[in-house]
Amino acid sequence: MKILIAGLFIVLVGITTISSCNAFEINNYTNNQNAAIEVLDPIDKIEQDCISKTADTQEMNKCTQMAQQLWEKDINKNLAELKEILSAEDYKKLQLSQTSWENYIDKEYGFINSLTSYTQGTMYLNTKEGWRTEILKQRALTLRGYLNTLKK
Repeated sequence: MKILIAGLFIVLVGITTISSCNAFEINNYTNNQNAAIEVLDPIDKIEQDCISKTADTQEMNKCTQMAQQLWEKDINKNLAELKEILSAEDYKKLQLSQTSWENYIDKEYGFINSLTSYTQGTMYLNTKEGWRTEILKQRALTLRGYLNTLKK
């Protein structure tokens, strides 16, 4: 029964999300007289292209894990660039922030693992990897934002 309810919840969330997205696209089209064009980050594009080539959930997970590695590289690159720009004092603050974020991600991954342990089916493995990817992506984009602010 719990699995059925969880499945129905996921379907409803998906339908709501799709409906919201479609409403946004229609409004955007109406307002701009042009269809909305989503600009993907190159890492997202690589992941999507990889996923589009398979229907196998294990292969999809590999695509998402590859994206996670790319986001981690982006984080490290951004940190290295910030080190060159920031004062020693501010870089030390950034290092403390990064350490806190790494502690957060460890705990969040632990929770995600626990949460998905209640589920059955390989699609939840994709969900788990997607959540992990989003956490890494948000940190990389935050660090990029800091860089963009400093480079102006």
